[in-house]
Amino acid sequence: MVVSGQVPVDAEGQLVGAGDARAQVRQVFDNLAAALAGANAVLSDVVTLTVYLTDMADVADFRLVRDEYFPPDRPPASSLVEVRRLVHPAFKVEIDALAAL
Repeated sequence: MVVSGQVPVDAEGQLVGAGDARAQVRQVFDNLAAALAGANAVLSDVVTLTVYLTDMADVADFRLVRDEYFPPDRPPASSLVEVRRLVHPAFKVEIDALAAL
């Protein structure tokens, strides 16, 4: 299963965590979990993440929050890319995932 374009918005489409990388990453992982649940999958089914950050200074915050959702000693394989901008200028992170069902 492929889940693409998870961004830091709530169920109403409102930005969560303006200027706060941790809050944005947390919202993205919550959105990812909800998308997976819609296909009867869970976060432990995720085998690969592709992470887009607008500022590499946020890598530590990303990892800290990722470790709340995945076992710190066995996170999914991942690629992390710094991008100049995402679809909304206030977004600091976007994540795609591949889950094996």
